[in-house]
Amino acid sequence: MCYDGNGNEGMQVDVGTFRDTLAQYATGVTIVLSRYGPITHGMTVNSFTSVSLNPPMVLFCAENQADTLRTIQQAGYFTVSILSDQHAWLSQRFAVAGSHAELLSHLKLGQSPTGGVPFLQDALAYLECRVQNLIPAGDHHIILGLVEHLGRLREGTPLIYFDHRYRQLAPAPADSSEAPRDHRP
Repeated sequence: MCYDGNGNEGMQVDVGTFRDTLAQYATGVTIVLSRYGPITHGMTVNSFTSVSLNPPMVLFCAENQADTLRTIQQAGYFTVSILSDQHAWLSQRFAVAGSHAELLSHLKLGQSPTGGVPFLQDALAYLECRVQNLIPAGDHHIILGLVEHLGRLREGTPLIYFDHRYRQLAPAPADSSEAPRDHRP
């Protein structure tokens, strides 16, 4: 059951309004890759987050129909490449369903040590993960992964997604630690 802001139950949530509301939450952007046999699939993911430090675990969400999800289910491993602000074009390409074989053939890829899964060598960082759990959740699955290898690959500024557009970070004002005068107790 859904509730409106006044505690009334029964409110139906419009998908467009739901997306627009969640678009007000800024996220980083990643590419998740998995390989099973000769087939590599990838997708853009901004639903990525850390779950646990000990053991090191992360999660992300994938549509139930995603080729990458099926490959992860078969392979049991995936990599997460954290994108820089120079990778908006790459994020857009991996956001489209279908084969990315030609695109992958033109990218500089590393190979993870355990699962042999590719990752983007010019990403800011990468993580290799072994699948711990796949949890059905509506029209998506939550993929929980145990981090087995990781590394910072280079310095840079992360790619940010906010309000349906890619953004860049800007330094906060020097006095940003203080609340605005009209918000002080």
